[in-house]
Amino acid sequence: MLHFIRSISKKDIRQFLSYIIVGGAATLVEWGLFWCFVYPLKWNQNIALIVAYAISTMANMLLGRLITFRHARVVGGGSSRALNAAKETALIYLVSAVGCGLNLLFLNLFTEVFNMNSMMAKVLVTGMMLIVNFLARKLGIYRESFKPAPGAGADQEH
Repeated sequence: MLHFIRSISKKDIRQFLSYIIVGGAATLVEWGLFWCFVYPLKWNQNIALIVAYAISTMANMLLGRLITFRHARVVGGGSSRALNAAKETALIYLVSAVGCGLNLLFLNLFTEVFNMNSMMAKVLVTGMMLIVNFLARKLGIYRESFKPAPGAGADQEH
């Protein structure tokens, strides 16, 4: 454990803070949609969560690529931009589908077993999933690429 803590770099910390900001924006989209769907529109909380989660995943993917993971390449990516974009989108939605499933599980646990209201339960579940989602993207979807100094050769993998 101590070795793991020592291996965390300043770049990792900056990237995580950026992820929190980007994820925070996407979370506000998700929470706003979830609230609108559940309360004014009276949707079932599970349907509301799935739709809000899918829309906020797109916001998170676009902002995350532009800000947090802008120098990263998709794991196993090739030279085709179109194929890399399709693979990145598929991987992000795959990770998000797992996250959505966990969100549904805990949302229903908190609302049905602990009698929390839907919005309070959603906020709690979001906090629980923060680290899981970051690590899934950092370790499972992206790999950092650094531009070499002039004359130094090809990109190096981190």
